[in-house]
Amino acid sequence: MAVGFGVRTPEQAAQIAKVADGVLVGSAFIDIIAAHGDAAGPHVEAFTPTLADAIHSAKESAA
Repeated sequence: MAVGFGVRTPEQAAQIAKVADGVLVGSAFIDIIAAHGDAAGPHVEAFTPTLADAIHSAKESAA
């Protein structure tokens, strides 16, 4: 089961990852795009690994 509503931070994503199979983080990307418009690409690219790292760490510690 994937869970997500208003997930905006790696910390929030990690908390959800401990109890769910997947984490939906659309709000975080919407915020970045809203803040940076056409120049959002590098910001999204920089933010994505922070989410992935937080989720993977949470999954490993929950196992």
